[in-house]
Amino acid sequence: MEDQKKSYTSSLLSRVMPKPGQTADAAIKEITNKILEKAADARSCYAATHELNDDVRFAEMLLVDGCFILELLYRRQKTDHPQNVDPILGNTLVFLDVRHDLLLLENQIPMFVLQTLFDFSLVQPYPLFDLIISFFGNMLNFKLKIRKVVMPESAAHILGLLHDCYLPGNTATLERLNTNQIIKHSAVHLERAGVDFKQGKGRDQICVNFSSSCVSRPCFHIPKLCIYDLTEPFLRNLIAFEQCSPSIPRHITSYAFLMDALLHTKEDVEVLEKAVVLENHLGASEDATRLFNTLCKEVVLGEFTFWEQWHDVEVYCNSYSGKNFARGR
Repeated sequence: MEDQKKSYTSSLLSRVMPKPGQTADAAIKEITNKILEKAADARSCYAATHELNDDVRFAEMLLVDGCFILELLYRRQKTDHPQNVDPILGNTLVFLDVRHDLLLLENQIPMFVLQTLFDFSLVQPYPLFDLIISFFGNMLNFKLKIRKVVMPESAAHILGLLHDCYLPGNTATLERLNTNQIIKHSAVHLERAGVDFKQGKGRDQICVNFSSSCVSRPCFHIPKLCIYDLTEPFLRNLIAFEQCSPSIPRHITSYAFLMDALLHTKEDVEVLEKAVVLENHLGASEDATRLFNTLCKEVVLGEFTFWEQWHDVEVYCNSYSGKNFARGR
């Protein structure tokens, strides 16, 4: 992989845009110096002291890794690039492994480093945000779109940018709850109590809604999630990012706890599959249940962003209608 990184880096640097009167070599040297200037700021983004204590070597690592990422994003987006012969894009298994590695929290590169390299490169016909979303946007099957408050340069890194895009436009009032305060109502139990499950309207971000009225059956709207082998590690890294960032909403953590509260048995999975809220590609239904059970182990929830919706579920289940509907089933 190191040889491929160097090859991708050379390809990107060969297309650097020199300033008027500047040679290509001078332009590359300017990029290197820019990254070196940002080495101290970049180092401060890592929780532990980086193994490369020398700023020059650290800057070289950022340069190579950053150029590799940008060139990979660019080749994936460029329709006339011969992807079938590309060592990464031409091999599905290698591509999936590389994409997975790029989303590991410990592998993140500060966004300002990527932005600096991007500003010097000739890939600018494609906005950096578009390149990132085109490459990573289908990880959870949710259609991602940029919110007005989200800009690539304001994100910590690629994983942080994707996390921002999964947040609803109007984040719910955050209620601090301990995990043992979430009373688990399985999907089967709620269905027996008269609750319908439906796929959330639209596919923008992770929005969950619960509606109940005297003239219609209560309904839980949840966005459709397609579960593949790489779904669990991606969710785990988003949750790890939230756990390490006290200032950001724990929206993905809340989503995992919500699904964990709904999914206890294979029958619960089947209820959500029937409602097209879940599409399980793992094989056995128990694998989907185990995924969320495992995700939530040893994780502190803190802020449950779906508290209002879950509170409404509680109110309905404890109501005369909910109890009698379940008793009648």
